[in-house]
Parts: sequence; structure tokens; C-alpha cells
Amino acid sequence: MFETSEIKYVKGKNVEYIQFKRLLKYGIKHAYTLRGENVDFSKYGKESEESYKKLCEELELDSKNLCIPIQTHTEVVKCIGEDKEDVDFENVDGLITNRKEKILISRNADCILFLLYDPQKKVIANVHSGWRGTFQKIVEKAVVKMRDNYGSNSEDIICCICPSIRKCHFEVDEDVKELCEGIFGFTNELDSFIEKTDVIDGKQKYKIDTVMINKILLKDLGLKEKNIIDSNLCSVCNNDKFYSYRKEGKNAKRDVALITLYKKRYYGN
Repeated sequence: MFETSEIKYVKGKNVEYIQFKRLLKYGIKHAYTLRGENVDFSKYGKESEESYKKLCEELELDSKNLCIPIQTHTEVVKCIGEDKEDVDFENVDGLITNRKEKILISRNADCILFLLYDPQKKVIANVHSGWRGTFQKIVEKAVVKMRDNYGSNSEDIICCICPSIRKCHFEVDEDVKELCEGIFGFTNELDSFIEKTDVIDGKQKYKIDTVMINKILLKDLGLKEKNIIDSNLCSVCNNDKFYSYRKEGKNAKRDVALITLYKKRYYGN
């Protein structure tokens, strides 16, 4: 299942997840969870605490080191230092750190999650980007912070794109299309990521490829195309394996992306 040249599938004791082979090559512990009966990441706080513990146990990590932002579709990216208690996680949609023990989390049910790693400066980032985050260029802001705060070189950064809604299912009205055109009109690739589709109930519909938009932003920042690794998995097309707000509405739970620099084996209780 989902085994490709870029992706590894893992069926753990309590959690099923996929990993990116490029990150595994560097020994980076990470995971993107599949839907399952044994875990529920749809809430913040104690409701999902046991689920996070199960995920950490699968990867032999200490859940006490989890850094979980309260995502609200912002452009805010925070850097995690020695003491995570110094960071306000409210209204945060991206985290960066070079601290080996910190575990960065993001959650989605269609939105794009980016796992970034700089193997030269030993810096990681975990970024949540729905269409609003994409229009605010949050992944661009994360890369700039990696460069400015940690000395990263764009050409060294690896960016892995987790399963998310794709152009085939991201249908919008005229207002969102016009907003997209106004923000990304600088590129000559506009026609390639906005497609005019059907008229429904008297309204013209459009499909937007937000993944492509982010790839363009990343390449414009200097990331090498070979270092932008896409899962190429649509959360709507594969709703039997991933959660999808577009398909399930308010009943949709959440999948989780985890990444850490921590490599030492951890044996919990």
C-alpha cells in the first residue's frame, strides 16, 4: 500500500503511517499517519494525548517533547529553542527547530503539510498550509526563517509534501479564483494551476492546484526540483485511507505529520 520509489508504508501496532525514503536516508524520524480506529488526533489537549503517545511509541520517542501548534490557517511560523515553554503555540501554523529532542507536529484533513529538512545545518520544519496558508505563502516564510535564523542554504533544503487535497477536488468559486490571480499573477504559469470547470447553480466553478503553487514558490526560493518530494496522494481520492474535510465535513478527524532530529532509541513504559 502506497509503496513507491519515494514513500514507505508502515503498519505499526497501533498506528499506520507513511514515511519519505529521502528523509529516512538521513535517519530522520518522521511519519504521516493514516486514518485508524486506535488513534484520534481531531482534538487538541487531553482528548488526543493518548493517540500522540501511541504514535511516539511507534517511533521510540518521548511524547513529553511534542510541540503541537494550535493551527488557525495563519502565516505564523515559530522557532523552537531550548525551552518550548517560551513559545506561544496559539495561532501558529509552522514550527522550526534545530534542537534534537523537539518533536514537531502538524495536523490536516485536506490541507498541505510540508516536512522540511536541511541536512547541512541540521534544521527541520513542519508547516501546515491550507489554501489560506498557501495564499499567505507560509511555506515561503518558513524557508526564509530557516535561512535567516539558522543559516540554511535553499539548495540544501529537502521538502516533502504529505497527502492533501489536489486539483482534481479543490473546486472554488469566482471570489477565491480572483484572489488567487491577484496574489500569484506574477507567474507565467497561472493557467497551469487554475482551471475553469462547470457552472453549478448558476455559479462558474474553478479548480486550483495549490500544491503546484507551493512548488513554484519553493523553486523560486532556490530549492532544487529533486529536493521537492511529493507524495502525489490526494486525500479526497484516497478518503478510505486519509481524512478529508471536503469529503466528510465537520465529521472529519485529522491525520498527523511528525518530524524530529532525535535519533537515540527511547524506551518508554
